[in-house]
Amino acid sequence: MLYSTVLFDLDGTLIESGPGIFAVTRTVLNDMGLDCPDDEHMRKMVGPPLRNSLRDVVGVPDELVEEAAMRYRAAARTIGLELIRPYRGVVDMLSKLKEAKVRTGVVTSKLTPVARDHLVRYGLNGYIDYVRGGIEGAHGAYKSDLLKAALSDLGADVKSVVMVGDRKFDIEAANDACIDSVGVLYGYGDIDELKAHGATYIVNDVEELAKLLLSGEAGR
Repeated sequence: MLYSTVLFDLDGTLIESGPGIFAVTRTVLNDMGLDCPDDEHMRKMVGPPLRNSLRDVVGVPDELVEEAAMRYRAAARTIGLELIRPYRGVVDMLSKLKEAKVRTGVVTSKLTPVARDHLVRYGLNGYIDYVRGGIEGAHGAYKSDLLKAALSDLGADVKSVVMVGDRKFDIEAANDACIDSVGVLYGYGDIDELKAHGATYIVNDVEELAKLLLSGEAGR
């Protein structure tokens, strides 16, 4: 085993949440009378804090970002949930990590209660030992801050911890916290993004990720 503690991003790493996120965003923007980009453009919403995504990715004007965020949080309780699912192989991987007595956690910009609800809804809660999510407010969900708080909570030796995620925010957070990282290519980032931000390892799919975490066979 390379690591005794594995911290996962949620969206784009454990669950394929893009279709649900896009459905909620379309509803909110349509209700507010704002133009909505296509799904391909909205892919970059997966990863950053919500307000940043609404402003920087889909172009919500600054003066409407707070309203859009409130509408999004409310709509996400009922819209798009049936479109979200764990990536194939994730449950098996988490089960094997649990059997191997590897401590697992989720570090996500989603609000903690929302993250916990997702883990329960999609059958992952029993495999996750720890959850650190964002805090309501404009500045409460930056991945670097969340990861450092998680490491403090867990009291883990940084040499024994790895952060797994699909976007540059996960890799940057790991670098800031002086821990290794695994970039996954099945989510919403790409190889250029993950390489440019210095991922320790890069894997193509959940099978490669499981092999790396469980047997130490490294990706590229």
